Amino acid sequence: MPRPRTSPKDEVLRGAMHAFWQNGFEATSMADLVAATGSTRQSIYGDFGNKDGLYRACFALYREEVVQTAVAPLTHEDAGLDGIAGYFETQIARAEAIGLPGPGCLVGNAMTETAPCDKDINALVCQHNDLLAQCFAEALPKRLPPAKREELSQFLVVAAQGLWAISRVTSCADTLRARAKTILQMIRLEIDNAE
Repeated sequence: MPRPRTSPKDEVLRGAMHAFWQNGFEATSMADLVAATGSTRQSIYGDFGNKDGLYRACFALYREEVVQTAVAPLTHEDAGLDGIAGYFETQIARAEAIGLPGPGCLVGNAMTETAPCDKDINALVCQHNDLLAQCFAEALPKRLPPAKREELSQFLVVAAQGLWAISRVTSCADTLRARAKTILQMIRLEIDNAE
């Protein structure tokens, strides 16, 4: 008879997501995952197949619990630069609440650690960046030519990932806010020059 799980599956995922987010894939051992989730190796293997399967499952939870909240300011009708500022502030406030230096972005961390050598993770990273670019493009003024909106939205993805990388090494949220302000000033200048 199988042993009962010591933790519900969603709690296992949540604990694992935070462990991977903080430490990365390679530095997170199965022993770390057992400790972080309150589960057992057997339950983790039974539910997710292996550490890789659990890691991939964490991306869906991250998208649901972190990304959807972060992009919400970008999805309002005519979000504009206020929506983009809201996106940055949502993420900075989250990092501040967790404690800085923080874990950065789970997807951004995967971009440099696992995506270069894992095609499935690479696809998840690209999917995330495409979603983020689409949200930024929707928030940018509709009067801009489509090519300019695409250029600026791709720049914002790069800038955002850079900002979340810096959040892993700074202890000051005001530093992140100052960088976000500079990003927004650059976007505003590009918009003004395009009109």
